[in-house]
Amino acid sequence: MMHVLVSLLLCILFTSIGFRTLGLKEADASMSFCIEKERQALLDFKANINDSRGLLYDWGSQKELDCCKWVGVGCNNHTGHVIELDITFYVVVDPYRVFNGKISPSLLVLTQLQYLNLNYIDFQLNPLPSFLGSLSNLQHLHISLANLSGPIPHQLANLSNLLHLDLSGNHFQGSIPFSFGEWTSLIYLNLSQNQLRGAIPKTFGNCSSLVELDLSQNLLNGSLPKFIGCSSLTTLSLAYNSLHGSMTDFKGCTSLKKLDISSNFVSGNMSNSEGQLSNLEYLDVSHNSLNGSMPDFTIWHSLLFLDLSNNQVSGNVPDSLGQVTNLRFLDLSSNSLEGVITEVHFLNLTQLRYLDLSFNSLALDLSINGRIPFQLSTIKLQSCKVGPRFPEWLKTQENFTHLDISNAGISDGVPDWFWDLPVELEFLNISSNEIEGTLPNMTCSFNGYPGMDFSNNHFRGRVPLVSFSLAALNLSRNKFSGTLSFICNLDKTLTFLDLSNNSLSGSLPDCWMKFQKTLVVLNLSYNNFSGEVPSSLGFLSNIEALYLRANKFVGEVPMSLSNNKRLRFVDLGENKLSGVIPEWIGEELSELYVLVLGSNRFYGSLPSQICWLYNLQLLDLSDNGLSGDIPRCFDNFTSMARESVGDDITSHSYSSFVGIIPCDPHRPCPYGPHVEAQFLDNAWVTWKGTERSFGKSGLQLLKSIDLSRNNLSGKVPHEITGLYELVSLNVSFNKLHGEVPKDIGLLRHLESLDLSNNEFSGHIPWSLAQLNFLSYLDLSYNNLSGRIPAGSQLQRFNYTSYSGNPQLCGPPLTPTCGFPPPPATVVGKKDVEQDEDDYWKSYYIGMGTGFGVGFWGICGLLILNRRWRYFFFASLSYIQDWIYVTAVVHFHKSLESLDLS
Repeated sequence: MMHVLVSLLLCILFTSIGFRTLGLKEADASMSFCIEKERQALLDFKANINDSRGLLYDWGSQKELDCCKWVGVGCNNHTGHVIELDITFYVVVDPYRVFNGKISPSLLVLTQLQYLNLNYIDFQLNPLPSFLGSLSNLQHLHISLANLSGPIPHQLANLSNLLHLDLSGNHFQGSIPFSFGEWTSLIYLNLSQNQLRGAIPKTFGNCSSLVELDLSQNLLNGSLPKFIGCSSLTTLSLAYNSLHGSMTDFKGCTSLKKLDISSNFVSGNMSNSEGQLSNLEYLDVSHNSLNGSMPDFTIWHSLLFLDLSNNQVSGNVPDSLGQVTNLRFLDLSSNSLEGVITEVHFLNLTQLRYLDLSFNSLALDLSINGRIPFQLSTIKLQSCKVGPRFPEWLKTQENFTHLDISNAGISDGVPDWFWDLPVELEFLNISSNEIEGTLPNMTCSFNGYPGMDFSNNHFRGRVPLVSFSLAALNLSRNKFSGTLSFICNLDKTLTFLDLSNNSLSGSLPDCWMKFQKTLVVLNLSYNNFSGEVPSSLGFLSNIEALYLRANKFVGEVPMSLSNNKRLRFVDLGENKLSGVIPEWIGEELSELYVLVLGSNRFYGSLPSQICWLYNLQLLDLSDNGLSGDIPRCFDNFTSMARESVGDDITSHSYSSFVGIIPCDPHRPCPYGPHVEAQFLDNAWVTWKGTERSFGKSGLQLLKSIDLSRNNLSGKVPHEITGLYELVSLNVSFNKLHGEVPKDIGLLRHLESLDLSNNEFSGHIPWSLAQLNFLSYLDLSYNNLSGRIPAGSQLQRFNYTSYSGNPQLCGPPLTPTCGFPPPPATVVGKKDVEQDEDDYWKSYYIGMGTGFGVGFWGICGLLILNRRWRYFFFASLSYIQDWIYVTAVVHFHKSLESLDLS
């Protein structure tokens, strides 16, 4: 009984203790574990951040006093110290930036902080504070895509416990701190997408703890470190820098699975990499200077991704490529490879999805009966030898989305089976072959909006009906005929249309308004279109390039084109357009860099508003009926006065296909067409007397004015010599008079100058002889006179450059002129710019003045100074006596000699 009573008392006691403990726990649960000074530090951090969406609503609210329960804050369960701060949760809520501000020094109070993530906050180009290097317990520091600038503080190297550091996607400048390569615990380092310069510290070559290193997309230069002590490194990306080195610099990276050194200056023999990096799964060495032959692929059996494009690798493609069984991506384009590709090269590549062999000297010998084990999604064989027969093996490829067999030597017709195209098609290019026949009516159904390029072939007949939506269509340089009635059936997704160089005719349909938000490039040049330019072209609000050259359009330029504010290239040349040059071209089309209205029937004077085109680099108004003076405001063409800075204004980005675009979860998802291609402008220019086509590289440098074959009168305005970068000037076949501007030598880059068939008078300016780049000159059939400036390159031009000027003389017209030649050297810019009349006038005036000054100077001395006067006349008397005595002596000697004889 006693034992039962004791047991009962013990149960009651333990039960009481249990309830008391539970009560304490419940009481503790309602208490705050947050340390007050750290709570205040977090509130100060929030005060320096603009939270426009109120996402940190619970920070400091009366309902939640415990900072350990605030969103983005993590604490140690035992000590209550804040050990984690991560407010990047908003990326899931909203893809756009919602925080901006600066990093508060109050973070120093969080002495136990181990994890800090401030990605995607807009720090408004503020520098990264150096005090972060004092958070000695920090293990993870992530501040990427945060709009930070300035140098990376070297104090971060004090974070001896740091495991992960990500500062990518900012605007950091300066060099990589040398001490960063001495971290003994760092596993992950990402400094990519910044503006870092200088060399990679050699200490990175001994990064024994690093597993991932990304320094890509910076401005780094110098030599690669020799990665001899990086046995743990599995991912290394140094792409898009200016680094020098060789593949042998990575021989210490025995665990490397991903190596990306693309877009650098890495050189050496590619085959030297054999036996190294045997664990590679991803290798991108594209856009470098690698040479030699391709390596033996038997050692790289694990490769999934291989990009050797844009190097100087030569020789044959080894058969061992067919043994890389896991390969999914293969790009060997733009090398010097040669030989024949057969089924052996693809023997076991069952996983291959991407194949690019373009721009090599390779020939494909694949038969439909051979073993082609893969189903490719991308096939790029541009400039490979695929023909002459249309490749039958394509019949086995049922799922491709991108096919490019342009310039592939195909001279066959397109078989009917080919037009059963995959529904996932995004881009098809069979251009620049010799394919004949007609195109069938296309009734395919696609998931997206593909781009198609059939240009530069021998297709003929009417343009087929297209029953599906297109993003881009190029039928140029064929033999198509008929009208453009099919245009109105195309969908509003069209961004690019090129029908140039065909035999299409009729008037243009007036349904262009349906493409108002999409069409970027429209090229209808070199056809037989007639009628007026439809006003609906003015609805194309996104158009950048409009080509209507060499047709039979009549009437005035429709005023509705003034709505096309984004136009940069306009060519309406070689038509029958009339009227005056519209003032609104200068007032509304401020983006124009090329304006061609030549070979039409425009009349009237040039409007001064044309000078508002500050971006203009090429102006062609030739072969019209324009009259009046050349506006003096031509010096407003500021793009012709300043040096080109390399801006790519000659291309227009358009969508070659429109489809579903995968979004980066860390960035805003783009909407609208997917940009896949570029159209490069091409302009026909009268260059050095002949018509010539200028493409991208030429147009970037060409700055030209052509006003030839009009009825312009008056003088060439002096202001035109302020266009210092002008390359070509042609005002021939007008009624211009007066002198050639004396300071025409200021046009220091002038290569072509044609002033012929006008009424210019006076002398050829001496400054013209200072144009070192001048290679074409025509001054013929004017009223020029005087000597052709000598001692310069002007004598190397043919005499026809000066013919038709009867009063002009000197080489190469005549051996000499009727007066002494001027001095061969002229000192000073002012003397160089004088013509010969000015020179001789100054010479004679100077000589007369000098004589007068000397004569009256001596007379003045004799009159005013008695001592000089006495000395002068005494000297004259002495000289007289000396002459007399000398004469008498010589006379007597002569007589004596006569007597002796």
